[in-house]
Amino acid sequence: MDYKQHIKDLTNRPVSKELAFAESEYRLRIEKVRKVMDERGLDVLLVTYVPDLSYLSGYQSFGSGWYSCMVLPREGEPILHMHGLEIGPAMLTSWVKDIRGVPWSYNDGVAVGLAEILKERRLEGQRIGIWTKRPGLSIDLYEGLKRALPDATLVDASDVVAQPRMVKSPAELEYMRSSAQITMKALDAVLPVIKAGMTDNQIAAVIYQTLVNEGSEYFSTQPIVSAGQRNCFGHTTFRRTPIQAGDTVALEFGAAYQRYTSAIFHTVAIGKPSSLIQKRARVINETIDLLLRAVKPGCTAHDVAREIGAGMDEISAVPSSSRVYGYSIGLGLPPTWGEDIYFIREGIELELKPGMTFHSPLSVRVPGTPGIGFSETWVVTETGCEILTLHDRELTVVEA
Repeated sequence: MDYKQHIKDLTNRPVSKELAFAESEYRLRIEKVRKVMDERGLDVLLVTYVPDLSYLSGYQSFGSGWYSCMVLPREGEPILHMHGLEIGPAMLTSWVKDIRGVPWSYNDGVAVGLAEILKERRLEGQRIGIWTKRPGLSIDLYEGLKRALPDATLVDASDVVAQPRMVKSPAELEYMRSSAQITMKALDAVLPVIKAGMTDNQIAAVIYQTLVNEGSEYFSTQPIVSAGQRNCFGHTTFRRTPIQAGDTVALEFGAAYQRYTSAIFHTVAIGKPSSLIQKRARVINETIDLLLRAVKPGCTAHDVAREIGAGMDEISAVPSSSRVYGYSIGLGLPPTWGEDIYFIREGIELELKPGMTFHSPLSVRVPGTPGIGFSETWVVTETGCEILTLHDRELTVVEA
């Protein structure tokens, strides 16, 4: 089989596109990225971090762990170089016309094929930006590029696309509002059904069903339901655990709408909570309230963290200097909705600007005591912030 001819035949077929945004918005993003490239003296970018690639090309797929790369020169049209299984999703969801593929068994072909594209564009001896600090660039690919392009200068460009991604467009914010609406419907659906005797899987099933029924796509982060001993630790989720009196149940989830997520974190107490749990819930929510009042365009992430940090010192052993009060959220593909671009934390001198979006999950988890946490997803506005997931954050208590 002539694989290259097969790909050519496949990509030459007319396809009804499923673009999340107008092509003009993607091209505006390309222009912004190229300005950063000019500042860094980069001749071409090899975008291997899938969320950044999606931001520029529109490409969406649950197979985001497969190899994919956008070749973005300072001039001319970009090229997508994809694992063969991802050509179909790229054709459907991306505006980029030039899509090249590599076979399923591509162990030796990725770096060589990518180098051939660069040589075709006469970029083999130039300053090439690569994503050394993000998932997607394997050691094998990096070493292969060095062998195939001995005259090239490989430069870390891991934050080049992150700069334009920081501030969301009006269209992006509308997708996040749509996500928030679906997320809130799932919270409203699940809270009344939680009771002692059921399992964390049964709780998760209600969240999954509601999110999907209401219009969510496949999730960037799977819904989290954590109870019992497992709720003493972060990043644990449902595992057939029976819900018992005295437990707290942590719920953290968010609908995906055109790959944009507005997430929420809420806690349910099974039976009357102890005074310790009540205090933790109160302090966490008071801190979130302080955070949302402190946010103003022009202030820095450091300023906000310093202003609100004292309250959590009552209930958390994590020093205020290293505590995170929010992280960037928006466009995501599995396994995470977090953008990993910026954080609300001391020492981060990032100026807050209208259109920046954050998820602020605050929690206390101490082994031997029930875990607890709450959050909101919000966007910086011209005057402060808009809470996208506005809801009653009071600790939900159900009968044991």
